[in-house]
Amino acid sequence: MAAPRERVIIKQVDLPQRKGRSDCKSCDLRDVMLCSDVTVDQLADFHTWIDDFVVPPGGTLFQAGEPTDGIYCIRTGTVKLIKFSSTGAPRIVRIVKRWNVVGMESVFSPTFENTAVAVGEVAVCRIPLENFRSMVVQNPSLQRRLLEMSHQALREAETWLSELAGGSALARERMARLLLQLRDGKTDRIHRFSLEDIGAMLGISIETASRILAEFTRQGTLVKREGGLARRYYQADIPALERIAGLTDDSGESA
Repeated sequence: MAAPRERVIIKQVDLPQRKGRSDCKSCDLRDVMLCSDVTVDQLADFHTWIDDFVVPPGGTLFQAGEPTDGIYCIRTGTVKLIKFSSTGAPRIVRIVKRWNVVGMESVFSPTFENTAVAVGEVAVCRIPLENFRSMVVQNPSLQRRLLEMSHQALREAETWLSELAGGSALARERMARLLLQLRDGKTDRIHRFSLEDIGAMLGISIETASRILAEFTRQGTLVKREGGLARRYYQADIPALERIAGLTDDSGESA
């Protein structure tokens, strides 16, 4: 079995109030993150042991088989979860975007199930495992939130398997569905991934992925922007992608 990607050292952030520590009370993402239901008073102790990190492009948050050490809340950026086959071939099994969580298996498993790799620069908060377990015991609202996010992750995994990684749909249709999965919220921006990553997500060759993306670009369904952060995204014709994906018909109605 081929060895997974070598782990990259995670660079810690210097925060204004506490070096390397998260300030949950003033976080502008607090209402949508995992601990959104934890009260401000409870956070007085909670935030003192949550670490802030910046993971460089291609860096790993954790690797499959490593002992679980915590829950990782994504503040900015995107993370790909990779599973390696018995031959060492990588397969991207899920893409996790900002406001979501990776490493939730820490609560139930002694080791991580997948390798988590940063796509571009990623800012995360890491909640140490034992502290998180203690907080879950003390807060029924956090228990409910954890179950909700676990259910969401399961639904995304089922969608990934049924609509993207297999089935009878043509590669062109699955590509459109993948691009919609990679959409940045409700905007017309689509996160751009390498051809190798696209192939690993859909189980197709790099040549096939390149041909389909080139077709979408010629048709104007995708537009490449260059310079700064713009190069990380496609600008997309979302209705056109939805039609190609078989989600709507030519009139725009749900298929």
